[in-house]
Amino acid sequence: MVGLTLLLLVVLESSHHDAARAQPPPPSQSVTVSVNRTAILATTGDGLFSGNFDWHLNTEEYPAWLNSSINIMNITDAKTIYLASQMSPGHLRIGGSEGDVLIYDIGQHEPCKPGFCLSMERWHQIVAFSQETNLKLVFGLNCMYGRSGKSGKWNKTNSDAFLQYTAAQKLSVFGFEVCNEKQSAVDADVMADSYHDVHDMLVKYWPDAASRPKLIGPDENPNGKFLEEFLPLVADVIDAVTVHIYTGYGLDSHLAEKITTAEYLNKYQSTLEPLATVINEKAPKAEVWIGETAAAWHSGQMDTTNTFLSGFWYLDALGTAANNNVQAFCRQTLIGGYYELLNKTTRNPNPDYYTGLLWRRLMGTKMIQISSSANRSALRLYAACSSADIQAKTPGALTIAYINIGDVAFSASPASLVGKPESANDIGTIEYHLIPGDGQMTLRTNTIMLNDKQLELDEANHLPPLDGMTRSGGSVLVEPMSYGYVVVPDANMDLCM
Repeated sequence: MVGLTLLLLVVLESSHHDAARAQPPPPSQSVTVSVNRTAILATTGDGLFSGNFDWHLNTEEYPAWLNSSINIMNITDAKTIYLASQMSPGHLRIGGSEGDVLIYDIGQHEPCKPGFCLSMERWHQIVAFSQETNLKLVFGLNCMYGRSGKSGKWNKTNSDAFLQYTAAQKLSVFGFEVCNEKQSAVDADVMADSYHDVHDMLVKYWPDAASRPKLIGPDENPNGKFLEEFLPLVADVIDAVTVHIYTGYGLDSHLAEKITTAEYLNKYQSTLEPLATVINEKAPKAEVWIGETAAAWHSGQMDTTNTFLSGFWYLDALGTAANNNVQAFCRQTLIGGYYELLNKTTRNPNPDYYTGLLWRRLMGTKMIQISSSANRSALRLYAACSSADIQAKTPGALTIAYINIGDVAFSASPASLVGKPESANDIGTIEYHLIPGDGQMTLRTNTIMLNDKQLELDEANHLPPLDGMTRSGGSVLVEPMSYGYVVVPDANMDLCM
């Protein structure tokens, strides 16, 4: 009866978020959860919580990109620097289609389109921002300058001067990308020539391989055929292969309904897996990166991709990417559009920021196979050796990320995870349950609650405590239409020690 009492207490504790949630607890279904304790499923990078800046003008899809171009955005704001720094050791990628019309103003008097001329003063500010936040700066080069047609030759003089200047100024850049979504505009062999050109520049201006920026790309929309042609031609010089994955379309009037369906979430795996296979076969030394990603392209969708609702997609995509050995996962965007992690006006975190931050703090880089007796169309689970910070305190700890898109609550005993009978009632957990904020029933809210506590910045614009709820025993219960994390400190996973 002790276990039953604990389970009932969990249901009651999880059901007082607001008046609507104070109604009778939702029906719950008991499930069995198990993990593979004998082998690592995948090894991911420590930079999955990353974000992008873009070059969009104020007039593009107004007001989605108002004051959000990296060319004019305020990046000296202390609040922005602080919140971005919490994403370290992630990546800060600067790119987008407009990067392929950008001119680098190095005193060569190159003609620039309004808004697409990067001054060296601004370039220094961008690098300084990445240094202050301790984010790895990845910058997309204009590969279309002077190019005419799919087989046209690239005029590399401006990029060459830019790289030479960057090296001479000893500016720290983690990597340079070449081209953005140009798989239909440039032939594979011609693009490969540009990659070799940039590789030669990097070697010339950074002769020390240890400090040399990485060569990354081609930032293509999913196109396995293009990769099969392109990658063998650059496999000896490319360090990371990037693809862009957007599951939905921002102008889809039914997008909000689709995000919490298994069919929608399954698209990420069905898109990524074949691309990762091609990359691993054709460029086996290169890392697999997702260079741009969000729940929907075309700048996302207001009140959908910037709300709690987006988290179902975001957490599931993070788990899917990690299970496929992805080393970098660059969210479109950090600021800008309707899929931003930080509100462009207030710079306050949107719900996905907190979800990503908890991933960084709780999930390690060794992914573990996990399964449950529940239907995956309702309950989706991802597991990893807990983060290094947690492992330092409790070696062998396991962290589970969950997404419940079903209409019932699920309860599970953590005992089976540590090889004990499910009836065992002494396995502790630290739980991080995420639900819509402001006491709202709607999923389309810009606020989020962690274990019944609203997540808001304090008066100093610092993050609130993101403490888990410690439970000394009993079953874990997750509510319908919610997501979150569960840490099992005493999992004693030899694979994690």
